[in-house]
Amino acid sequence: MSLQIQYSKKIAKELGKVAVYLPGEEINVGDIVQFPHGIGIFRTAPFGSFQKITDLESLGATYEIKEDADSSDSYQFTSENSVDFKFELGGKVATGIEELPSGKGKIKLSFSKKGAIFFYALKCNRAYINNILSLEKEIVDNGKEMQWDNTFLITSLTIAKKALVVQSISKNSEITLGGDIKGISTGKLELDANANISLEKQKGDMLIKDWSDDVTVFVDVMRFKKKTFGKKEKIFKSDTFLGDQPEFRIALEKVDLSQYI
Repeated sequence: MSLQIQYSKKIAKELGKVAVYLPGEEINVGDIVQFPHGIGIFRTAPFGSFQKITDLESLGATYEIKEDADSSDSYQFTSENSVDFKFELGGKVATGIEELPSGKGKIKLSFSKKGAIFFYALKCNRAYINNILSLEKEIVDNGKEMQWDNTFLITSLTIAKKALVVQSISKNSEITLGGDIKGISTGKLELDANANISLEKQKGDMLIKDWSDDVTVFVDVMRFKKKTFGKKEKIFKSDTFLGDQPEFRIALEKVDLSQYI
């Protein structure tokens, strides 16, 4: 299994989200995309990197984007039994049973498995399409010639005010981060969205999204489903000159991630 599919499946299983791979990759609400690495025998999963095909604006569709500005969520996830922490503040190393004070310090993240993930996203807000169902007719009317197979509509984005994401490529790797770090006895990392964090040392190969502002970490998607009908049902024909061709329409279908994890 490729690293990007591992990443997508883990985020889907642990957080119930469709992950952006790599986090921070440019994507917008209203984009119509394919997931070439998620193509399966019977159905495509919205996993791995994506390719933009077109967008609602190009199809002339009218839609409204809203934002959940009044509430935000934070997410932290590490691969089980394959990511270890070691905190150091002012020359004092955490023992795992005491809380260290806030301040300038270091954290070393050690990865013991290829594909292991460290995911930290703070103050995440969501932007989403408000009138999804009313879009179907507009999309169909303006996209008759599109190849609809294995395509998805990006219906929302989740953007972290600050995020740090690491996936190990090597079986054994480690990074050392320095800055405004606080280690606690539960073995979790506490960072403030305004903290200054930088990469000080790296050993082994890994994919890193540095401690960055405004990182797109998740999307919501709906699948385009092509429904075919007999010639008597007046929907529309893909080619008006081919009278014997079946008629079809495009519907938007919810995606159940549990089918793929």
